[in-house]
Amino acid sequence: MQASMPIATAAATPKEFLEVSGLRKSFNRKTVLFDVSFRIARGEIIGFVGPNGAGKSTTMKIMSGLLRPDAGTVQLDGVDLRKEPCLFLSQIGALIESPAFYPSLSAFDHVAYFARLRGCYSAATISATLERVGLAPLSKKKVGEFSTGMKQRLGIALAVLHSPQFLLLDEPMNGLDPVGMVSMRELVRALSRENGVAVLVSSHLLYEVEQVCDRVLFIKDGRLVREKRLSGAPPGLTTGVRLRTGDNARAAELLRETGFVHEIRETADGLECVVAAADLARIPALLVGEDIELYEFTPTRESLEAVYISEYGADTKRIIE
Repeated sequence: MQASMPIATAAATPKEFLEVSGLRKSFNRKTVLFDVSFRIARGEIIGFVGPNGAGKSTTMKIMSGLLRPDAGTVQLDGVDLRKEPCLFLSQIGALIESPAFYPSLSAFDHVAYFARLRGCYSAATISATLERVGLAPLSKKKVGEFSTGMKQRLGIALAVLHSPQFLLLDEPMNGLDPVGMVSMRELVRALSRENGVAVLVSSHLLYEVEQVCDRVLFIKDGRLVREKRLSGAPPGLTTGVRLRTGDNARAAELLRETGFVHEIRETADGLECVVAAADLARIPALLVGEDIELYEFTPTRESLEAVYISEYGADTKRIIE
């Protein structure tokens, strides 16, 4: 079987905190994941995008212990999910697909119940967690009367209650109004920046992914096919550049060795890179200095939506009957 496409990055990245290696999964003899591998640094927010059926939820269910892979490993700070499941799962929080609740309980009662299960009950912590996600701690309203957005907030409260080190969020903005989306975005950022929580976010809302994530992984037909580092992180990575040279393979090798070119992707006729604006002029000088002819040097700013359409455009044009 064809393995997932290797993703090349040139610059040194922060120390990996979570490592997914060689995940494979089949259902009824149909393989749905092919050697999926990626790493997430402590405090990094990673977007996970692709069309329905691409393998996002399957990957996240494996990472949260809901499914067992046929092959591959998931490690969090050196703790292997398969070998030490209790220790691994005690350090993660997850919201996978639609959260399910007891309709007769209030939000506080729900969180209190799960806090006791986790051995971290504290009335003050429960109240603070509910307030942080925008729910009233003292409300007696039953969850069966909640809107979709309120249920989503409660699901996230349960995911972050125990101060996890890694957070899995599958469509976290589902059902939220614009104000709720902004507050949820700020919460994810705060958990990442202030508490060093590593986050994997799956969403079809590309604008929200672009607003909050440091990098985005693209999955298609069970394989990782592309990675995009977004302009907001790390600081200064604001410019893409398209190159065509007389020797693209050698040019890519040289750029990977520089330390200032942060993403390199080989295309059919050239290279696409991400670099700080202040370092743009260093690329032509480097290539020409190494006697590599430079035919095109075009700064670009490609939106996440444009990248998504370029990867999955053919899939979005199917006729729905």
